[in-house]
Amino acid sequence: MNKILITWTIIFILIGGGILLYGTSMNPMAWFNGNVTFTEPNNAPIPWGLLVIGYMFFGVIGTGVSTYNSLYELFNKNHQERNPFNKIKLRTEWLALAVLIPGWIMVFSSTYKPAAAMFIYLSFRDTSRIAWNGVLYALVGIGIIAEILALIGEKIKEENKGGPINRFLEWLSGKTQFEIPGMLKIVVDIDALIVGYAILAELILDANLGSVFGYLSTWVEEFGAFTPILFVVLSFYGGIAMISFMTILYDWIKRPTSIVMPTPVPQSTKAYGKNYIDPSDDKDSIYKVLARDGLLSVISIGFLMLWWIWLTATNQESSPWASLLITGTYAPQFWIGLVLIGILLPITLYSIAYKTESKKLLFTSAIITLIGMFVIITLVTIIPQSITWYYSVSPITASGSNWVYELRSIFNNGPLWTLLPFEISKYDMVWFTGSALLLLGVYTLGVLLLPLESDEKPKHVWIFK
Repeated sequence: MNKILITWTIIFILIGGGILLYGTSMNPMAWFNGNVTFTEPNNAPIPWGLLVIGYMFFGVIGTGVSTYNSLYELFNKNHQERNPFNKIKLRTEWLALAVLIPGWIMVFSSTYKPAAAMFIYLSFRDTSRIAWNGVLYALVGIGIIAEILALIGEKIKEENKGGPINRFLEWLSGKTQFEIPGMLKIVVDIDALIVGYAILAELILDANLGSVFGYLSTWVEEFGAFTPILFVVLSFYGGIAMISFMTILYDWIKRPTSIVMPTPVPQSTKAYGKNYIDPSDDKDSIYKVLARDGLLSVISIGFLMLWWIWLTATNQESSPWASLLITGTYAPQFWIGLVLIGILLPITLYSIAYKTESKKLLFTSAIITLIGMFVIITLVTIIPQSITWYYSVSPITASGSNWVYELRSIFNNGPLWTLLPFEISKYDMVWFTGSALLLLGVYTLGVLLLPLESDEKPKHVWIFK
């Protein structure tokens, strides 16, 4: 075992877990009774602080890592040698689970009364997007774990081991058939079915997260349909950056031989001729593909954000929110954090990294993209809640209309709306920091215990190396 990975795992799990324990140490018994919150609540009137931003950040990135990796696996199912991530797909899927874990922790800790909040699920409302968030997080976790077990089952199949557990894992990674005598024979690829299910659950979760924030009562409803699209694209934007960051960092620390060792060309590839090169044998091709796809994801986000700002700024009802971003209170975060760090710099660095095949530039662009991801998630979360209108009752206007309020404010030289404050609690910082450190420890713990490399086989208790 690599001593650096062991040290990394112990330090980050202890530090991250210790910080989280500190965050829950105020009054655990009262918390279990539903009388107090995990942490101090964010100051009203914007109660959603760093914990909500955090679970969206980690949740969307985690689903993006799995969806991106799974799509390459699914579309190259019958020709795995064409999948550039074939040798690291199991490690990448474990990364997705590790990233989702802090998201799950912060979903629970962000609930104002976690124990009392269980009634949301005990009396489940199928129209509640928040309730569906919790269900979808669980369904996504089940899909990722099943995919990890199926990939380990592929390794067990090569070993021809016996036993009911081993046969079950082999079944997950294989095909089964159903036959109606004399009529119909159906062959089902269980592994492909699991991968397809995971992708579907992840995309639905991202879209549902977007709808939660797109249909806030403080937001213009016409933009509710836009945010699910934004969150789905954001999952690829952040997921590709996280894969790039962790894969390169892992390569530098451990330098696994499994990525660079040549393997025989499969029989199915002989048609390509003697000059055929298996892309999974070339570690640089992995980084080239990541740079290319990362560039496409950033361009997509740039287009969506331009579209969003244009629609918001040209709509009379939503123009105050656009003014907050373009010239108002959040202009520095928008122009520096979103436009420069989130879009322009990644486009430049991804392009150069793709052209020069530079691993260092790809690593740098991944870090910058993750910072941009955090800024985008933050702005999308707090901007819809940042404005309150001056309401009054008028018998001559329809319910909810702002026309009389605007007319009255213009004549009185008064404001149409007021800006609501947003602050981050110190306990939010504790939870976010501890969760991020725990993520790094959980990732390397899997590397140490599970056969995540292509040349590693499960030898202990069915799934451990």
